[in-house]
Amino acid sequence: MTASATGDKPTVLVVDDDPSLRALAEASLSADYEVLLAENGQQALRMVFQHRPDVVLLDVTMPVMDGWETCRRIRDLTDAPIMMVTAHSADHDVVRGLDAGADDYVTKPFRPVQLAARIRALLRRKVRASGDGESQPEVISLDGGNLVVDTARRVAVVQGKEVSLSATEYRLLETLARHAGQVLSHDQILEHVWGHNYAGETGYVKTYIGLLRNKIEPDPKKPVYLMARRGLGYYLERSRPEPRAADETTEP
Repeated sequence: MTASATGDKPTVLVVDDDPSLRALAEASLSADYEVLLAENGQQALRMVFQHRPDVVLLDVTMPVMDGWETCRRIRDLTDAPIMMVTAHSADHDVVRGLDAGADDYVTKPFRPVQLAARIRALLRRKVRASGDGESQPEVISLDGGNLVVDTARRVAVVQGKEVSLSATEYRLLETLARHAGQVLSHDQILEHVWGHNYAGETGYVKTYIGLLRNKIEPDPKKPVYLMARRGLGYYLERSRPEPRAADETTEP
């Protein structure tokens, strides 16, 4: 687990214009983390630049500079995990935050124990991404080299062009690539990509499957790589398939 530059505890920056939520987050997290507080996006950007927090907890609905714009600007300054806090559970709101560079999201109202667990999971994934994972680096080539996952450089190459993926999108792709041709259930994907704290959160899988298809598929509405097996899960094709059987679907 990472730690702040000024102490042994990891640093969490909480950004929210609601003082009651800031107080709740501080009370819930201060035993295990150094907690920084910001009440708007501009203040948050200054604190990110000055303190380099290990995790950012970022509210969506703030005046002047909303959470999505703040997220985009924070992502230009740091690769620290960002968790969006939203009162909206609609898919398009969630996707907008993830597209802005967020790594995770939690909806209001949330339980303090849930928030703490999610932050721990984000920090664990950050450690694994730094090279402490168990999997050996390799280059996984699919479809005759048209889709390549370079696990040492943590990049994907589609049709000879490097594709920009978020950290979570990459983990999802690498997990499927290491099990190419094998159907992974929602629960297996959640365990590999997000960890056991996310058991049952099938919405994460569906959302990120859609995001990943938009980046690696020639036509996301007619996928040839990232396939679904109805009622079972998802898998990555080793090569472009023949026309799909009746039980396969493009629905996430």
